[in-house]
Amino acid sequence: MLIWRGAGAAVFILGILMALVTNIVTSKVFEENNYFQTHPWTQALALWLTGVSCWFLGRYLHKQPGRVVIDKDTGREEIVKLDHSLFFIKLEYWGPILLVIGVCVLVFER
Repeated sequence: MLIWRGAGAAVFILGILMALVTNIVTSKVFEENNYFQTHPWTQALALWLTGVSCWFLGRYLHKQPGRVVIDKDTGREEIVKLDHSLFFIKLEYWGPILLVIGVCVLVFER
C-alpha cells in the first residue's frame, strides 16, 4: 500500500531529524543524557520544528510548475503536477497537524 506520494515521506524524515537534533542539543545544553525523554517540552519542540519545516517545504513544492505532457491518443497537451502527500494529506497540511499534536503533548503530559 502506497502511503505517500512525491515528497510525502519528508514528514517522517524531518520528524526523525528534528527529534534527533533536539535530543542532541538539549542533552548538551542541560548536561543530561535523557533530557529529551523526560521533558515533554522538548518533544513538543521537535514536533513544532517538524511542522514548520513541513509547512514551508510543502508550500514550496506545490508552487512548482507542472510538467507538460502530450497525450498520444488525442495530441493534446496536459500539465501534470506531482502531489506531495502522506496518508492522503498534503505535505503543508501536516504543519498545523503537528503543531496541534505538539500542544497536546504539553497539555496531556505524563
